[in-house]
Amino acid sequence: MNEKVIDSKALAEFFIKNGDRENIISSVFEFFKLDCIERSNLNPSDLDDLIRDFISADENDVDKLALVIDVIKAGRTSASERENQLVKEITDYLKEHFTEEKSIEEIAEELHISYYYMCHVFKEKNGVSVNQFRTTKRLEKAMRMLIESENKISDVAISCGFNNVSYFTEIFTKSVGVTPSSFRENSTKAYLHDFYSFNDILLSAKMPYMSFMDENVKEIEADVVASLIHKPDDKFGFLHEAAIIEYKGVLYASWYNCPKFELKGFTPICERRSYDGGETWTDLKVICEDRSGKILYCPPVYGIFGDKLYMFVNRMVAPDHIHSLDLYVLGEDGEYTLLWSRPIPFKLNTNVVTLPNGKFILPGRCGELDGFPVTPAVLINDSGDMKGKWRLVKVAENGILPDSSSLIHPETTVFISGERLYMFNRNDVRRVPIVYFSDDFGESWSEGHSHDIPYISSKIYTGNLSNGKKYLIANIDTFGRSRLALYFTDKNSDKFSSKITLFDKKISVFEEATMCHYPCAYESNGYLYVIATLGKERRGAILFKIKL
Repeated sequence: MNEKVIDSKALAEFFIKNGDRENIISSVFEFFKLDCIERSNLNPSDLDDLIRDFISADENDVDKLALVIDVIKAGRTSASERENQLVKEITDYLKEHFTEEKSIEEIAEELHISYYYMCHVFKEKNGVSVNQFRTTKRLEKAMRMLIESENKISDVAISCGFNNVSYFTEIFTKSVGVTPSSFRENSTKAYLHDFYSFNDILLSAKMPYMSFMDENVKEIEADVVASLIHKPDDKFGFLHEAAIIEYKGVLYASWYNCPKFELKGFTPICERRSYDGGETWTDLKVICEDRSGKILYCPPVYGIFGDKLYMFVNRMVAPDHIHSLDLYVLGEDGEYTLLWSRPIPFKLNTNVVTLPNGKFILPGRCGELDGFPVTPAVLINDSGDMKGKWRLVKVAENGILPDSSSLIHPETTVFISGERLYMFNRNDVRRVPIVYFSDDFGESWSEGHSHDIPYISSKIYTGNLSNGKKYLIANIDTFGRSRLALYFTDKNSDKFSSKITLFDKKISVFEEATMCHYPCAYESNGYLYVIATLGKERRGAILFKIKL
């Protein structure tokens, strides 16, 4: 139906005929969309009065609904972005004023918005009502205060906007599952990052905690050279999940490419090489491919054994649906040869790690063959020979967290501390960073622990340096992947005490890039070489060369 050629009364008759009474006003708002945002032409007080008049009538009144439609039509605007801007304005207001006693009607009046339309558009965009959102913000603050302060529960209730302590206890218990006092008693050791939401706080409160950060992490100056390895072009506009290694004085950098979109169509593993420490790179070389696009290759990782360079690759039948694990070896002619392809449902994440006992380990995640892998896991090689058997060890029994949510993309990475392995785990479904540890070189693992390293939902990469320090590379911007940071521990310590910001979109010399993520690193000749995905919709590869 086109409202431009149908009068208001005809529209009113249509809505009354085709909808139930309870949802007629929402249907009108949905139909007109942006009309209700133009506050310079639309009088929200008049609109709300007319809607109340229509709703309070004993039965649907076509003429009264037509008057509502007339007011809405008077405020037409063609600015499509205004709806999102309005929801942001409401959200920002609620975040700033959620402890105040104002009614939702008073908030709408203060923002000069139709009360009914504000409720409609906010719920449509956020999936919860304005009041539910405000209550959730109040409960978030209450949970933080219960964990981080010794304030009386009655004082916590008042500070968070609940003037009635009994009502606070009722709402808290219903939403959190336990009373405020029980929550405080059971959550004394929880760590809460500033960016945690309601569900993040709930999960963190259910998990044991480990600390890896010094109280004052120092931002240090370092000799860092950033350069592009590969730019998007007409053939390959998308690049992702890169790996890097140094072998016999040559840097090898690889990744998977796609024509335009992530894991869509032709998806080969490609490689470039540098013979001068990353200053210049050879032409792009395809290592493995399926021209039909039915088999996707992703991602590559490297390992060195017996004076040979190896590359592991996943074959996939769909994005992240693992069909096999393939092993290639680099020959003296500079070409890779496929050694074997095995039906191991394991998604690769990092280069091969050599353990103190001489075995090899590959961190990653597993699932069913040709299925989506959601369980943190490792592959262990007992023989110390890349070509030998690799056995799968689950780090967790499944991908289920203590709050019953499921891990999504739980990419993993490890560093070694004496005889202990620490595995850091990406966590998409919640923003709670997770770590597991093993005291028997990966044969068994602890339960998941929350920790204090402020990385977010993107790949993490850790490792051990020859000087006795450990490093960790992660995105630390809570609103995306626009900042990439490199952390260091002191020598023989597990506490990260310093960091280098490798990429920040606000000051980046790569003007069009808004994201820098999915790092991989390798140490060689006094340098740490870090490769990462760079760009936005179109993506390339960047190299950070850090003098240690």
